[in-house]
Amino acid sequence: MPDSSPVSPDTPATPLLSQHGWRQLARLAPAAPACWLASPGQPLRPLSRAELMARVDAWHQWLDNLPAAHAGHRPGARWVLFQPTALGACAQLLALWERGMLAVLPGDDRPETLARLAESSDGKLPETSAAGWPPEQPGTVSSTGSTASTGAASSVAAPNTPFEITPDGAGLALELCTSGSTGEPLRIAKRFDQLEAELAVHRTLWPLASDTDSTSELTTDIVSLSQVSHQHIYGLLVSLLRPLSEGVPFLSEACHYPEQLAAAIAQLSGLGYRCQLVSSPAQLARLPQASDESRVASQAQAQVLRVFSSGAPLPTEAARHAENCLQAPVIEIYGSTETGGIAHRRQHETPHWTPLPEVELRFSPDFAVRSPFLEQPDQWWQQADNAAPVASEPSSQGEHHAVPRFQLLGRSDRLVKLAGKRVSLSAVERCLSAQAEVLEVRCLPMPTRDHRLGAVVVMDESALPQDHASRRDLIARLRRALMPGFERIALPRYWRFVTRLPLNAQGKFTADSVTRLFADLDDHRLPRWLGETSSGPQQLTLEAEVPDSLCYLEGHFAARPLVPGVVMLKWARDLGRRLRLAGVGVQESRFQRLERIKFSNLLLPGMRFTLATTLVADSHGLRVDFRLESRAGLHASGRLRYGAETDDTPLSPPLSSPLSSPQTTPTPEAS
Repeated sequence: MPDSSPVSPDTPATPLLSQHGWRQLARLAPAAPACWLASPGQPLRPLSRAELMARVDAWHQWLDNLPAAHAGHRPGARWVLFQPTALGACAQLLALWERGMLAVLPGDDRPETLARLAESSDGKLPETSAAGWPPEQPGTVSSTGSTASTGAASSVAAPNTPFEITPDGAGLALELCTSGSTGEPLRIAKRFDQLEAELAVHRTLWPLASDTDSTSELTTDIVSLSQVSHQHIYGLLVSLLRPLSEGVPFLSEACHYPEQLAAAIAQLSGLGYRCQLVSSPAQLARLPQASDESRVASQAQAQVLRVFSSGAPLPTEAARHAENCLQAPVIEIYGSTETGGIAHRRQHETPHWTPLPEVELRFSPDFAVRSPFLEQPDQWWQQADNAAPVASEPSSQGEHHAVPRFQLLGRSDRLVKLAGKRVSLSAVERCLSAQAEVLEVRCLPMPTRDHRLGAVVVMDESALPQDHASRRDLIARLRRALMPGFERIALPRYWRFVTRLPLNAQGKFTADSVTRLFADLDDHRLPRWLGETSSGPQQLTLEAEVPDSLCYLEGHFAARPLVPGVVMLKWARDLGRRLRLAGVGVQESRFQRLERIKFSNLLLPGMRFTLATTLVADSHGLRVDFRLESRAGLHASGRLRYGAETDDTPLSPPLSSPLSSPQTTPTPEAS
């Protein structure tokens, strides 16, 4: 499968970001698609470069209409930018850059995150409509985009001042927040020249635009699809700035679910396009399993140009599976927010990493990087990983010169102090990983539990403990394996057994995941959360255990504690409230009744279970179907019925009323 093509000459020769190259592209070919707009239940439709510029102009007008005294008017103003769609983020980002302003990109939109960033910013940009327009205000287009999307170019007034500010390449473009996988998220500033340098390398290695007829105006047959967030450096560069820099359209929002991805690839293929996919290990792991591989491969044949993955090394089997499913090369990029890209590999060709052009590596006395993507490109940046060079290998293109490569050897030892003693988390993880049933381990200190250790252990599903007795036996075996080499303080006290690490869209195991895994230690109303899977926004399956400390077990019953049926209903209700169908979810005030409720088996402390919920629309409104199951069989099933907005049927009291009182007193031995 060919994986290279010449760069289109309609790409501006001047640097895209610092010279507003998107405007030049729009002038050269205003009708060419800049984006494919995704709407729930509707086919994708193209959005032209002129229409994208109309949205950028609308955001200029929104900024112009701010009160005169607002600090966000001035060049250099700092605006917090968090948008759920790539189109909305693109329109806002380009408007800020054209006015000489700086974008601050939080990794999430949690209130505490936004409050922290607001302290040092001039404001937060509001969420755009799905079509990328600003909120409705006097003199601007409608936020719905229903009428503006057809005539926006003529209806939107130009900004009060022309685009006179040309950013300095050495000036700041944006600030990014790290994932927080190794502690408190950090803010990393990026200059335009850093971003330009990395884009140039990507353009050289993996160009997007193709030339099929050098005598005519060039168009591209590629569309960029993404499964990762544009709020982080990898997604921002590869899924948003790259297609912009090469005149290649991108999808307006991420394909978070395999079904969304398959539908987008199929529709674009029918229109004569191929796709480049920007993904992550967490997303690629959700591709259909081996039984569906051949079917998916036949659908993806010649439709996918290449697949990128970053955030964490992709397991060998996952890389093979992804290539078979998508029938395209899977290219992994190794790097970080601080360093930008460092190296790349395709495991189909080699397990080792090749440095990106212009990137220098040092392996002694420590693993360090020097590159134009760094804030200080002439200085060495020490990596948290260990690495070693490998013997030179012939180039895959048959060139005579050797290609320098290296292998990653895991992160440097992470040392923590527990009760005054230094403990290597890496050493504990290595010992546990050597056990036959263990696939992967993450150890971490638990600061609220007398600084004892917690362990998240990945195992095959067949080896997972399913009840109280098997869980205790497994923990005892793992602790015995550690005893010869570690003091008792280094033995994990709190254990979580999962089939895969709960990673975010960037493939990171973050502090948020840790919080969810151990939340039941402090909130005794919760089941022990062990992960979630979803086939779309209308479906969600929780995997969990019944902790001994669950407050609802008290008095129910003294001789044999069990989970009351109303608690299972509460868990189904809580999960169902997170579902969306065509962007609409259930409202607790519209709850009407329970339907087809059945309690089949007792749910006991220590049991591992799954709770599957699906949001369904029918002639009576919305309902949440649920099933709670374990290896012992079905425990509960039924429906939660919610009336439509126009339904005047008297409503039942909210389901949460008998379970509303919290109980959060911690129990030291809860594990």
